This record gives sequence, structure tokens and C-alpha cells, in this order.
Amino acid sequence: MPADLIIEGSKIITLAGSSRPADAIGVRDGRIAAVGPSGEVRQLLGPATRLIDGSGKTVIPGMFDAHPHMDRQGLKARGGIPLDGCKSIADILDVIREAVARTPEGEWVVLMPMGTPPTDYVYKPEQLTEGRFPTRHDLDKVSPKHPVYIRAPWGWWSHRPFPSVANTRAIELAGVTKNTELPYNTRALVDQKGELSGVFLDRNYAPVIEYTLFRCVPRLTYEDRVAGVRLGSAAYSAVGTTSAYEGHGLTPAIIDAYKTVHAAGELSVRMQIPLSVPTAAFDNRKVADILYHWADALRDRGSGDQMLRFEGVCFDVGDATVANIISRDYPYEQWAGHFYQSLPHDRFVELGVLAAQLGLRMNCLVCYDLERVLRAYEAIDRQIRIRDRRWVIIHVTQASPDQIRRIKELGLVATITPGFMYMASDRFGLDKLGQQGTPIREFIDAGIPTALSTDNVPYSMFFAMWQALSRWDNDSGSKLGESRLSREEALRLSTVTGHQLTWSEGDRGTLEVGKVADFLVVGDDPLTCDEIAVKDIPVERTFVSGREVFTAPNV
Repeated sequence: MPADLIIEGSKIITLAGSSRPADAIGVRDGRIAAVGPSGEVRQLLGPATRLIDGSGKTVIPGMFDAHPHMDRQGLKARGGIPLDGCKSIADILDVIREAVARTPEGEWVVLMPMGTPPTDYVYKPEQLTEGRFPTRHDLDKVSPKHPVYIRAPWGWWSHRPFPSVANTRAIELAGVTKNTELPYNTRALVDQKGELSGVFLDRNYAPVIEYTLFRCVPRLTYEDRVAGVRLGSAAYSAVGTTSAYEGHGLTPAIIDAYKTVHAAGELSVRMQIPLSVPTAAFDNRKVADILYHWADALRDRGSGDQMLRFEGVCFDVGDATVANIISRDYPYEQWAGHFYQSLPHDRFVELGVLAAQLGLRMNCLVCYDLERVLRAYEAIDRQIRIRDRRWVIIHVTQASPDQIRRIKELGLVATITPGFMYMASDRFGLDKLGQQGTPIREFIDAGIPTALSTDNVPYSMFFAMWQALSRWDNDSGSKLGESRLSREEALRLSTVTGHQLTWSEGDRGTLEVGKVADFLVVGDDPLTCDEIAVKDIPVERTFVSGREVFTAPNV
């Protein structure tokens, strides 16, 4: 049978462990039909075969992002008017002036956070030319009759504190005065007269200002959610992500948005999603009802198809005060896409046992408190065995030798976000931990299944791979110890090992005959290029099941 597609004249990195040289790959019916020397693969050439000259470019397995927040990336295009590239208050006012001119009088003008994504959001006044944040008085000059609000960055996009700015009209509509009681972990800056300046600082990783003082700001809609998934899928395909696992879980609304985009044939990244459970909004009895309701769709290996699957649930142990604040606005999820949770031990164990009894795999963030989560998992395991179920721990930032041993014994799968090291001074004390933080090498040596993730900051897995290798702390301008990873190990962590999260390692990942044809054509060799170049490797073509879902301009 002839191939549907052949790429020849390339360097093929299969990661399959074979030393056999390959410069061509053939695809039939969405699977790899041949990989090897061009002369052999060309035997599958038929009259309808699409033949691509690889021109010496490198072919690698598709990237797997173990915690992408893909919908959030697309949502950035729907959350307000962008301020990308604005380096001064004058620049910001120019954008607002233009927005006001095209907005009917009295309607809101909402802007995205100050600064430029993905890593250069404004969090210090000295980042702007004038050496200060814009105030309501600045905004009033160009918008006296429109309420104007500059949103704060979502907590994981930047450093704390996260500044938002409101003009006088917005403050009046919100009913905020200098005597208003401020929400948890926030601050309102005042001017020289002791009046509100319009600048509000939020130190919560899940900012609460729009859940409290500024609940009147127009909120993200379901239509925005659908557009976010659609745009996010295209963005992630453009950086080479072919598969993803949203371990943080998603709310029913975001899950439905994914279904809508998939039904329209616009989902270009394979996605597997656990359910985010609103444990802060409801007691155990109501949460149990939710678990029973979703059990048929989420138990065992889940439900769905090869592009979109739903399996398991996510619990969390975040800040209890923040969880309480956000839960009052259930089911609104703002930027998060998930419900904020803070389960105490007894509730975690009770609900975790029920989840295990229903065949629901558990996912939980451990960046806040690994020991707390491990004790809960162990308590659940004593009542119902979880050791063969690949329960997941997300955002591992540190682990002692004893904790690593216990993780191995429980049969857990770990996800690690190397990008946290880039902003180490504001990420779980990683700047102080140095070599002891982000224990990728230790987990590999212990035989713990481990995959890397972006957490959407930035959203390229090539950046995550580079961070795993370089361990670069941009805050201090130094490395946080040595990675002790080879290039091939880092590439495997970015492309292959994540498929253990989706039970698909036998069918996807390495480029071998019979496996699903998810692969990339890239502009540099990640195994031999300069280390610093890894983060910026250009993706020229992205294939999912042999279907080209992204082609770079001018290719």
C-alpha cells in the first residue's frame, strides 16, 4: 500500500532507541508506515502520495505539554485591549485614547495587563519610563466619561504584586472609597492627599480584585471561552505541541467549550482533561453528588476519542482564604479555567476514597505542600489501592529522598514545570533551593514517570526543554545548579514521557512503524544546536495523525 505522505531529505530523530540512520518518514492512515533511509521509504511512493523535501531540516516527535492551560492562551486575545510593547504611561494613554474614541460614551474600556507577554508584564513602577504606575488621574485625562480598567496579570504570568488600575469613573461604579475594606492580601495605593490613586496591588497567585472590589468589570463570557480554546489550539500547534494533559482540571464550562471547538473540527492538539471539582463552593455531600454524576464519563481510562478525552478529577490544597473568596462567585472561573480549592486533610481523604471507589484518577498540585498531598494519597491508598492507577502530582518543585521513595511506592506520575525557575524569586523559594529545587534528575533516577509542562508561561515546550537544561533564573541572572540531563533526556521528557499520563505510551511518542504519526519539522536540531538556541527553535510544520495542522509562513 502506498503512503499518504513521505518526508525525505531530513534528519529524523525517532527517540526509539535505534541506532539505524533515518532521513525519511512515511505515513499511511495517520500512522507511521516507514522510517529509515530515503531509498527504502520511497518504495511506498504512489501516485497520490504527498512528497515533501525536508531540505535537511530535523523531524522530531510532537511536543507533549503536561500542563498547558491552552484555553488561557487564546483567552488573552479576548480579555481586553492589549498593551503589548507599551513602555511608558504615555504609550498606555495613547492606547486608551484610541479605544475611548471608538467606544460609545459610558461603556467600559477594559485593557489587558501592562507589559508584554509572555514574561515581561509590569509589576514594578520602575519598569515604566516615568518610574511609576499610571494613576486614575492619568487615565481621567483621556477618559473622563468612560469607566476604564487595566487588568492585573494572572498570578502565574508575572511576579507579585500584580497591579491593576482604574480611572475615577470605574472606581465610582465599583463603589470603592478610601475607607473600603480591602480584600485579603491586597493594597490600594493613595496619592499625596491620601485619596485613592486608582492603583491596586494583589499578592494572591489567584488575584481576587475582580472577585471583590471590581466585580462590576465586564466578565469573560462563554463565547470568549470557546474562542479561547480555538485560538489556543492554533497557538500551541504553531509551537509544536501535538498532545497535552490538563492536570489542573477544567470546569464544566471550559470542557463544553472544548467539545464545541472539537465538534467544529478546529481542535488541532490532542487534549486529555480531568474535571476540576468545586470543593470550596460545596460541602462533601454535594461534591459526592458531582463525582457520581460525572463518574461514567471520567472513570478508568475515561471517555472521548483520539483528539479529546476526559478522565479523572483534580483536587487542590491552595490558599484557603483565596479559595473562600473565589468560591462565592461560583461558577465563574475568570482566567483560571479551573475552580480554586483548598482541601484540608480529612476532606481530601474522604473525597479521595470516594473518587478511588468510583474509578476516578486523582490529580493534585503539590507546589504548595507536597507532604500534605502525599499523606492524603497514602491515607487513601490504605483504604483502597491506588498504586496501579497512575495518580498524578502536579508542579513538583522540591522533594526529599524520603518523599521520592514514597512517590515511587505509590506509583505516581509527576509533572514538573521548569519555567518556574525563570522567575525563581517569586516561585516557591526556588531561588533559595538552588540545586535542591526542580528535581528532574532525581525523579528520573528513581524511575518515577515524569513529564515536563509549560503552565502557559511561556507556552512553548522548547522553552520548557531549555529551562530543564539550563536551570536559568532570570531574576538573578544565574543558574540554579546543574541539570545533569543530556539533550536526549530533555527532549524525551518534552515529547515522549508525557504519554504515560494519557495511557498512550504504546501508541504515541517515539517515531516507530505502527505508531501514530504526530511529529514536527523544525528549523534546528535540538540535540546539537547551542543550548541557548533550544528555546527558540522554529517550528516549520506540525503533523497530528499525519495531518498537517500548522505550516509556518514562507515554508
